[in-house]
Amino acid sequence: MVFSSPKSPNCYSPEVSQYNHTIKNVITNMKPFVLAISLLAASVAPAACDLDNDVAPIVLEPVENEINLEPINESTRSLISKQRQATWRIQHNNMRKKYQVEYGGRFKALKWSSALQDEAEAWAEEIVKTCQNKAPGAGQNPNNFGVNSSVRGGTRVFQSPVNVMKTWEKKLDLGYPGNQVMTQVLWSGTKYVGCSDAASPIGNEKVCTASVCFYGKAGNCLFKKYGNWTEAVVNAPGCSVGCPEDVEKC
Repeated sequence: MVFSSPKSPNCYSPEVSQYNHTIKNVITNMKPFVLAISLLAASVAPAACDLDNDVAPIVLEPVENEINLEPINESTRSLISKQRQATWRIQHNNMRKKYQVEYGGRFKALKWSSALQDEAEAWAEEIVKTCQNKAPGAGQNPNNFGVNSSVRGGTRVFQSPVNVMKTWEKKLDLGYPGNQVMTQVLWSGTKYVGCSDAASPIGNEKVCTASVCFYGKAGNCLFKKYGNWTEAVVNAPGCSVGCPEDVEKC
């Protein structure tokens, strides 16, 4: 004997009530089989508020490492996440808010440039081919944008923007030019930033990740006009040849 439970749009309905009443009568009138029928009834009785038994349960995928936290362009092994963009911009502006005021200036926030991000992505992909940190040549950076990069060998797990920025910040005490990656981050005359990350392709003998940021206009120039590098950071203008393609003025 098989009992098929009726589907109901809510937790209680006349059909479900009649179903339960029928089960109760069967169990009462078949005392020798009370235990067996009771178990059967328990197994087929509708669950409380079971709206649709055909809906598959949601399965949460485990988070294993940083590379799985972001959408990945598998053709280039590059990060393409809006969240990643926001994190890069926020990390830059946190540093600028902290040090620009400390150096006697006022906080000037960076804005995001998708054109600079494209430049950064292209250069990050170039770096991971050989896993050697290097600056682009004149022909590879015709507008002379500022460029910062960080490379890590032996892994395809992307570095977080937070950790990259901490590494750059530690260089401040070296003085210029030892701290030039960080002076570029802080340069008040720079108004736009775009960053991207790439990892070496699967199967490539060189295994590494690269994080690259491009800046418009570039910093780290005209130092001789100022008493020291901290004054230049908060007072000197930017000095690129041009502006990012997606902005009219920089």
